[in-house]
Amino acid sequence: MRSRAKDLIYHHFIDKFLGKTGQYVGVEIEMPVVNLDKKPVEPDFAQAMFELLVDRFDFRPAKFTLEGFPIAVVKDNGDSCSFETSLNTLEFSMGRKRSIQEIAASFYNYLGALKKLEKKHNYRICGMGTNPYAQYANSTPLNTPSMMAKSEFLKRFTTHHDGEIFHSFSASTQTHLDISLPALPDRLNLLGKLAFVDGLLFANSLPFPHEQTSAWQAKLPLNLRQELENPTVCFRDTLWRLCESPNTEAYDQEYRSLEEVVNRLMDLKLFVVSDGKDRFKPIQPVEFSKYFADHNNLEEDIVCFRSLEPIAVSKYGTIEIRQTCTQPLAEIFIPTAFYTGISENQRKARALVDDFWRENKLEMTNSELRRKAVCQETIVQQATMNHFLTNLVAIAWEGLKKRNFGEENCLGRLIKGNNLMESPAKRQIRLLKDGLDYRDLILAYSEVEEKRERREPDGLSP
Repeated sequence: MRSRAKDLIYHHFIDKFLGKTGQYVGVEIEMPVVNLDKKPVEPDFAQAMFELLVDRFDFRPAKFTLEGFPIAVVKDNGDSCSFETSLNTLEFSMGRKRSIQEIAASFYNYLGALKKLEKKHNYRICGMGTNPYAQYANSTPLNTPSMMAKSEFLKRFTTHHDGEIFHSFSASTQTHLDISLPALPDRLNLLGKLAFVDGLLFANSLPFPHEQTSAWQAKLPLNLRQELENPTVCFRDTLWRLCESPNTEAYDQEYRSLEEVVNRLMDLKLFVVSDGKDRFKPIQPVEFSKYFADHNNLEEDIVCFRSLEPIAVSKYGTIEIRQTCTQPLAEIFIPTAFYTGISENQRKARALVDDFWRENKLEMTNSELRRKAVCQETIVQQATMNHFLTNLVAIAWEGLKKRNFGEENCLGRLIKGNNLMESPAKRQIRLLKDGLDYRDLILAYSEVEEKRERREPDGLSP
């Protein structure tokens, strides 16, 4: 007989995978909102963006702060746009579709309209994984029941005693993949193995720039200040590692069964629960299995429970890939295309990955390999890594071709003969060394490229 906790995990997570065929894909896109006047984002500008979406695209207001300020708008087709933690990050959650092109067409339509508005107000919606003007931003959480509870959690149960959520300065492109239930453990294992590949291909979050004022630096937690000089190309990883929120660490073991996936979810912790009214309260983090062993704790307390792992099992019956930095806006769907193709062609991908591990005698965990990748440390010889990445991209391209939606075109720079090892973060470093002004770099990564050329990965074979 299953325990109550296990029943809840099945009901809210595992059963959502039943009947899935793997055809659909979803994307959440977080983007820093940058006031080029080097000031906090003004509420009037945030409201103007929502008003545009409501007036032109039939969105409707759906969520508000306790003062009644709108922070989310939605459409009947499942698309939504919101500020989740603060006004510093705009997020589009695109309703699941059969093809990436369907999602991209809607997203770039919305974004194109917002781009015209932002330039009038001297703002930019930016394609970077960390907010480049973080020191000028207001890091106070939005006054919503869930954010107030999370802020209170930081004050009471972590070393972040001011309650400011500094990892809200990070931005990611989160890909959701529909997976059949029997395939769930193996697909999680494969995607976990690719954590370092994500760091090599898609890292796009440098540490906060060195022009920060000492007063702003002094506000940061000490351990975060000490990390500012580390040569990472994925500062998002650092922000999440130091945020002291539960459920953020990667699972570095191989899942051998669905039962082990269930047990992992039950080992994750609740730290914000219902207060019994209309709001939430923080608690000392406690494992899901232990919390719901107490029948006095209500099922509704699960509402704020989720995995924040780099590769997560979501409540939507999807695998959610959370580890990917937001890309330059013209390249925003490249990671989604890559992971969709890999998932579609998972047998070849798994064989290639297993061969790479065996031939190079890799004995590090997924997390250790990820750290080496984003800290620009050598994992294998560059020629060997280039060969592996090239073949992996070819496998992704082949998987997308199998889907027969033309999505292989969405792989963009990965199939255009560019240096695969130059992630957007490394490109940032190169452009800055070449003399590009930091403000111009922000502008460049904020541009939307309308025209996308069709290319095939000539000479590549899985």
